[in-house]
Amino acid sequence: MKKLFLLVIVILLSHNVQAQKQGIRGKITWSSGNQMPGPDKKSSTTKGIKRKIFIYEVATLEQVVQEEGFYKNINTKLVKEAKSCRNGRFRIKLPVGTYSVFVQESKGLWANLFDGKGQINAVQINNSTWTELNMNVNYMAAY
Repeated sequence: MKKLFLLVIVILLSHNVQAQKQGIRGKITWSSGNQMPGPDKKSSTTKGIKRKIFIYEVATLEQVVQEEGFYKNINTKLVKEAKSCRNGRFRIKLPVGTYSVFVQESKGLWANLFDGKGQINAVQINNSTWTELNMNVNYMAAY
């Protein structure tokens, strides 16, 4: 009976490892202030930031409430929450699928990219592949 139990545990653990070979990885950065180029202007740099990341089943503009450029009441399933480290880097394991990725800010959830279908910050996760996603939180920047 012990051998059977151990065999089941080994099978479950090996399946779990195989199922988590994909997801998203990248960096969250912050930009603020005047970003316009000029003759006497030094180029501004972005810095990595620590933030809470929310991953939902893919959401469109019709499935959210938007206030002052931030999102609230995402009407799709919350799949995962994670955090970037203080330099902004993150790596999040996800099942195969399409997701919307948001960053938590004090006024709500933030994302600024859309695709041709109106999907908010959509990212496609494929089997055994890490998808690169870099997000520049730039709502305080002027371009």
